[in-house]
Formats: sequence, structure tokens, C-alpha cells
Amino acid sequence: MYWLNFYCCVSISYMIFPRESLTWDCYCICYEMDVEEMEVDGTENHSLRNDKIPKTLCGLDFCFHVFNKMYIDDIIALEQCDVIPGMYWYKRHPIYKVDIMGVVVKRQENVRCFIYAVDDGTGVITCCCWKSRLHEQSSEDIETSLQRCRNLPEVLRKKMSGVLMSEAKKKEGYSLGDLVHIRGKIKIFRGEREVVASYHNKLEDPNMEIVRMSELPILYRTLYDMDTLPKKVLEELSEMSGQKKGICHGEIVPELKKILVTFIEDQQPEEISVEHVSKIPGVTVLLKEMKTSEEKNTQIQSALDVLEGEGRVFTKQKNHVYGVINPGCSMERLIMDILKRDCVKEKFQNEGCHYLHIVDEVRKSPDYSAITNSCVLTCLNNLEYQSDVIRTSFTKYFLCTI
Repeated sequence: MYWLNFYCCVSISYMIFPRESLTWDCYCICYEMDVEEMEVDGTENHSLRNDKIPKTLCGLDFCFHVFNKMYIDDIIALEQCDVIPGMYWYKRHPIYKVDIMGVVVKRQENVRCFIYAVDDGTGVITCCCWKSRLHEQSSEDIETSLQRCRNLPEVLRKKMSGVLMSEAKKKEGYSLGDLVHIRGKIKIFRGEREVVASYHNKLEDPNMEIVRMSELPILYRTLYDMDTLPKKVLEELSEMSGQKKGICHGEIVPELKKILVTFIEDQQPEEISVEHVSKIPGVTVLLKEMKTSEEKNTQIQSALDVLEGEGRVFTKQKNHVYGVINPGCSMERLIMDILKRDCVKEKFQNEGCHYLHIVDEVRKSPDYSAITNSCVLTCLNNLEYQSDVIRTSFTKYFLCTI
């Protein structure tokens, strides 16, 4: 019904108004009716969510590769992307190239470019059209170039002459009131958004603007306001967004880690377990929104794994029990015994023991069979800080007193 009313208005305008005056009348009818229709509907079917797609998936969206035909008002209101320079968001679509059509309302000429203010009825945006090398040629040079094309095939000769003549017309630029078609990238110059044109041309037929304004509502309803990514990608994104609505794993693990580090530094326990960690007051408050104990244990286990990777705790043979590496712990005494025994050997008496050799010796003990390199390096750093060992190179350690 909406489009029927629109085409009826356009048909009546053709009968009442002359051809030259159709542009602004029908243009306003189309845009205002489109806005009213959207306000009446309130919601759109298959509407696009406001959350952004990851930057690695932007190339799957058709808007990323094409010149998008849009209202100038929407181009000005595009949200700038903080991750990828020069890219903008329209709802969930990544956009950096646009296709606009409007009337020149302001004109300025510089040495290297023309600057136009283009108005399509919804807004005004600045367009920068760089001068080509043909602008530097005189009319005699263009005629000479046309004469050189006489030996080309007829199709190429017509094409070449058309290009040269169109460029010759662009040499003086467009006048106020001209209907222009511009394609280009969105840029920011001196704090204002503009379109740097890669293609621009003057349209002789004013009814081309009517065609564009009848085309835009369809593009918005069928493409820009809908998800166009592959179905499998949309399912994965919906799962990701569903996880973000709850407690996010990436947010809770760092908080758990901070609580555990503070607890270890204050209490200095010899070992901790998942059950022990779950009873710490700060952890209880942080995990109170989780309903099942399995979810809580998973988060605690992830935080302990992060601490193990940093060399603060190590896995023992008991299930879910971790030994804590503190200054003066049993592992430091074991490492000191290894260095006293091996640093007197001919192989190590000059430069000391490589830390990987120390790791292998520590793993021979049943209690430390699953020890990681980072845990041994943490103990060596503590011993070096206490002046019990000295580092002879980046990877080798020697006992201070044998």
C-alpha cells in the first residue's frame, strides 16, 4: 500500500508539473513517506541488532566492498569504528564507500581540487573532487589527442573521445544547481566528514534523482536494515552475544586472579584447592550469580590455570590441589640442593646450570613431576633476589656459595 501511494503521487506529479520541476516535489514526497512509514511501523521485520560484528568478519558483509547508496543524513550520522581506521558502522554493517546523488549548493575551487556541498534533501555533505591531469591540457591538446585516436578501432575511438570530452567539461567544474552523481570514500578533514570522490559526473536528466529516491527505501528495507551474513556465522554470533549477556568468562577470570593473588600474598598457604578457593569471601561474592557448582568450579579452575602459567602455583598429584610458590617454599630448597650438587661438576663449574637442566632434575621428584618451566623460573628469581644464586647468563644460574 505504501509503494502504491508513492507511485500514484509520482504519476500525478508527471501530469501536473513540467519535467524540470519534478525533482524536489517527488523527492520530498518519497523521503517523508518513507520516514512516516517507519514511524508508524515502530519495529521492522528481521531488523538488525545494534551489536557490532567482529572486525575479522567485516569482509563477509557486502557493504564492506561496494559503494553504498545512502541518504546523506545517514552518512553524516554513521558511527565511527575505533578498530579499523576509515571505516564506519550503519547499524551492523561496515561501511567506508558511499554512492550519493544530489544538487550542488556550494562550490569552491582550489589549485588541485573542486570542493562541492551536495544536498539530497536529507542533509548536506562536502565532496572533494580532485582534478585530473587532463584538466591541465588545453583544448588544442585535447584535439591532438583525438586525432591520435583515428587509428584505433571505431568502438575504442568513440569511447576515447567520450572520455576526453567529458573530462573537458569537468575542467570548469560544476555549477550551482547541477545534479551530480558522486562515489567515493568517507574521510574526515579538519574535523568534518566529507566524501573524497573516486568518480563524479553531472546528470543531465533531473528525473534520475526521482529514480534514486524510489530505489533507496527498498535498499534500506531489504539490505541495510537486515542481517546479510551467512546463516552459520549469524548462529555463532548469536551464541556469542548470548554468552555476553550472562557472566562473561573473559571478565570474571581476571577478577578471580586478583583475589587469589591477594590471598596468596597475605596468607601464604602451602597449597590451595578449588574447594578452598570457593570459600574465600571475595570469590563467593563474585560467583554468587552462578547457579550450579560446576560453573563456579570451571571459573576457579581457569583462574588457577592462569596463575600456573605465570609460575605462582603448580599442580600436585592430588586432584584439584595446587602447591603455592612462596619465598622459602620446599621447591626452593630442592633447587638449592640441585645447584650444590651439580655446580661442582666440570660441566657446570664455569657458567652454572641451565634452567632447563634444573627443570628436568626437579621433575624427577614425585611431588613435582608436572611442574612447569615458569614455576621453576619463579623460584630461581626469588633465590636470585635473596642473593642465594647468581645468574651468569640469560638462562644459566650458579650458586653463590658452594
